[in-house]
Amino acid sequence: MNQDRNRLRAFADVVSVDAWHQSFNSERREVDLKVDVVFSEGRVGGEASSPVQFRLRLRKAILMVITPETEPVDVVRESIRREHEDSFTEWSEETVRKKNLSASAGLELSLSKAGASGGAEVGLKGKNEASSTLKEIRSGKIQPMKTIFRYDNIENTYTWVIDCDSAEHLDGRAWDANTSPLLRLKDIRTDPGRGIAPSVRVGVKCLREDLIITDIRLKSDISMKEKILGNEDKIKLKAAEAYIRTKLCEVGLDVGDLGNDFARVILMDVSAKTEE
Repeated sequence: MNQDRNRLRAFADVVSVDAWHQSFNSERREVDLKVDVVFSEGRVGGEASSPVQFRLRLRKAILMVITPETEPVDVVRESIRREHEDSFTEWSEETVRKKNLSASAGLELSLSKAGASGGAEVGLKGKNEASSTLKEIRSGKIQPMKTIFRYDNIENTYTWVIDCDSAEHLDGRAWDANTSPLLRLKDIRTDPGRGIAPSVRVGVKCLREDLIITDIRLKSDISMKEKILGNEDKIKLKAAEAYIRTKLCEVGLDVGDLGNDFARVILMDVSAKTEE
């Protein structure tokens, strides 16, 4: 349990996960697995011992539900949430345009020499202006995040790819866990009254290219030589990557070579909690 708490704290500001299901018993052999996932900006490296600090966000993430072969539990496949439920933010925009309308009227009177001893010309001209207001209202819906279910045949895990739709990074709650369980678990013990109840794990992973690292600041100065050579940004990025790798390795999470854009990074791996 302490290891689980450490894994939750590693990058809790970047991704928060809460997973739970009702406890199994002889009358309740199937339960819904609910997972709450929230993304935000992480402000990393604030501790005094850290040599670097930076901001961290995710562009894409994969949520994993892991059912170990050693656990007497199965997934009711008909219950898997395979389709993304609508989760939209409504927007509206009002545009007002004014258009000037003009009308000219003229009155011209001429007296010919035949009708008078002298000639006279009288002109009367006028211009009327009016304006009309055109109001245009546009509305629509934005889907901040979209999810796609995929079964990982290599690792035998149930996964949901969480991606940005119109935003540059993941932000906010991926779905409503209370109203939208991910799947239903089935206790396959012969006698549910004996032995330890089965458990499942929930994890979050991504690729290196999906980590958005910005605003990197080193707590020690970079040498003038490195600045002249133009290595300042590279050194900062390497320091941030080293910090991420160190923190994940400290809690036993799998992280590849962060110099490789396609390296896999496990950000979180915890046990789902049980409740009565």
